[in-house]
Amino acid sequence: MTNENKIITSEEFDLAMQLIADYKLQLDKQLKEVIERNQKINIQGDIKENTFRVLQKYYQMYYALTLHWEDLKAMDRHLLETIDYEKIKLLKGYEHMSLNLLKKLMISHSIIDKKDL
Repeated sequence: MTNENKIITSEEFDLAMQLIADYKLQLDKQLKEVIERNQKINIQGDIKENTFRVLQKYYQMYYALTLHWEDLKAMDRHLLETIDYEKIKLLKGYEHMSLNLLKKLMISHSIIDKKDL
């Protein structure tokens, strides 16, 4: 094998630059997802007791997690992103909370999009 210098064409150079740019965008997206996944959000001051009790039931039933009032100070963003609002509607006590207010809270923390309201 020899160490010959090869001259590349401008098309090959452009293709290489596009591949590098695409790879960088992919890495940036993955890094953003990792950072967001590990983000903690304080929703304690924004949630009423009825909503908290429903969330307690929801996380116990679907994630086998015991949610305490103090946990609301540092909720995992991922747990909030994965809330299934249709499943919340099936829980006892749901009628005493405002699902709309919970969704608005999630929008204010950029957990869900406004179109999901």
